[in-house]
Amino acid sequence: MVVIKKKLSNNNIINTFFEPVLNDSTPKWLVVKEKISYEVPDDKNIREIIKNPKDLETKKEIDVLPSGLWQCLKCGGQTQADKKPIHCPHCNRDSSFENITKIINQDLWKLPYWKDIPVENLDMLGLYDDTIKLLKRCLIFVEEIQYKIYVLWIFSSWKIESWESIGMPHFVGLIDSGKSRGLDYIRELGWRMVHGANATFPAMVRATHYFQAGVLLDEAQNKLNPRTEIGQQMLDFIKPGYRRGSKYLVADKEDQEAIISYDNFGFKAFAGETFLDKAMMSRCIIFEMEKDYPEVDKISEVEEELNHIQTMLLNYKYKTNQPPELPEDCPLKGRIREVYENIIRTGMHIGVNVDDVIEYATRAEKEQVEEFRNSIEWEILNVLRNQVCNETLDDAPETIQLKDIIESLGWDGKSKGQNSQSLGYRLRNLGIKTFHTRDGNAIKLVNPKTSRKLRYLYKRYGI
Repeated sequence: MVVIKKKLSNNNIINTFFEPVLNDSTPKWLVVKEKISYEVPDDKNIREIIKNPKDLETKKEIDVLPSGLWQCLKCGGQTQADKKPIHCPHCNRDSSFENITKIINQDLWKLPYWKDIPVENLDMLGLYDDTIKLLKRCLIFVEEIQYKIYVLWIFSSWKIESWESIGMPHFVGLIDSGKSRGLDYIRELGWRMVHGANATFPAMVRATHYFQAGVLLDEAQNKLNPRTEIGQQMLDFIKPGYRRGSKYLVADKEDQEAIISYDNFGFKAFAGETFLDKAMMSRCIIFEMEKDYPEVDKISEVEEELNHIQTMLLNYKYKTNQPPELPEDCPLKGRIREVYENIIRTGMHIGVNVDDVIEYATRAEKEQVEEFRNSIEWEILNVLRNQVCNETLDDAPETIQLKDIIESLGWDGKSKGQNSQSLGYRLRNLGIKTFHTRDGNAIKLVNPKTSRKLRYLYKRYGI
């Protein structure tokens, strides 16, 4: 967990970050104190200075503390203990204690090894090249550009505070195609990556909310199945979580009037044998995996190299400034920009040319549109467009029944995938709401949100 404490005092602001690490193979807390100094000119006040980073000078102090550290409130002596002590060995009195550092749970995610590397020795471009070379021995991607996207996405996880949105890698392939290995190396190199195979759904919610941890889901087609209760819950949690500010709301079990809000923004990646639904796919970066055998069979063969990369990235996180913003002339807009922005800005930050990443993202967006045109959703939108040719006519319908859409689609209305339930599910994925009438479920065309959504979909997909 990153704990941030802020204190405004005479000429400085102090932020303190706590990061669990391995130091001499022992779990300890890396404590990063950020001291920001400033001078207040006669024509400015403190608030104006703080809002303008150019007037601030930042200095960082880094220390390592043991876990389970307590401070005596009588003498100030510090004691290490697994639980809150009663007796202080320094002043030999019973006392009250303040907790300084918590006990570190080593089983949540892979803890990085800490080594203090001077900023001038942080060759991030060289580290990027070394990581690419290493992973080419460990993973086999279909396209060369995917190694760059994969590595920059992992690097960007160490700057999570910089992103407003994050795309989600999705490794798709048959059994033994290497898709799970795609998740494994994210866990080895990324910042606080929790493997969902070892966690319950409530545990994943807490990991994201309290620790900003990333979530890695294998067999995603089963875990994110909307036809199961837990699958729908996980979809509701994960789908909007690619954007900062997103919240997951649940009812308090004790207080009937209380609602608990959890942050669900963070890094997420999936592996599965089939593609997810289209709403999820629009948030994903697709890696189609094909069966092949890389040079490196076991992670243990390259463990030392992986640990070194993680140590460098830990220093990169706390010793470098924030990545630059995208240039104004960046051609990516809308959802595709949200999915690739953290990758592109990370490349810019460490000195990697990202023109090919932008081209890849543009091509991926076009392919999504072409794929959509071969989908049932495309047919549904065409039916809606054809049945409501001109909404300004006096006889333009205010509603359209789902049974009429089913008939126009040529469905039998009864079998699985061709009934109102299936149609309703596809409409929800398109963002089109239905409501119940005496004649069955229908779409209210005069609803401003519905008509606006339809106009947007018609324009986006050229219908």
